[in-house]
Amino acid sequence: MSGGLKNSAPRLVVLYCANALESGADLAAAVKTAGGFTVRPVALPCSSKAELSHLLKLLAEGADAVQVIVCLEERCQFLVGSRRAEKRVERGRMLLKQIGMGEERLGFARGNGLKVEELMSLLERRAGLVRGLGKNPVSGEGEK
Repeated sequence: MSGGLKNSAPRLVVLYCANALESGADLAAAVKTAGGFTVRPVALPCSSKAELSHLLKLLAEGADAVQVIVCLEERCQFLVGSRRAEKRVERGRMLLKQIGMGEERLGFARGNGLKVEELMSLLERRAGLVRGLGKNPVSGEGEK
């Protein structure tokens, strides 16, 4: 893929467990100020709701990357939800690598009281990784 995303903003979807963020974090306000990328935040009741098919569907619908933020394993209200999400992201990354789409399109991180600034920094790093890959080739706008 030539050219990358140098002239356009990567589109990121962040799926997050509310337990991973600082209480009262105003994510909606922060994503409006994101520079160089766009973010669609999606709160999950538990990160175990991040099914592999859902992650891949978000990419198929045009997201350049999906970042999953989970709580710490010992703080998971459903005991194994964050571990399940981690395994699903690992499987998705493997599949993306196999088809040459770039495993960096799926990201995973654990958080415990993450401040909005920390989350935005994490998303900036994900956007940087994706820029080198170019537009999502299944979005209909990809460079081949």
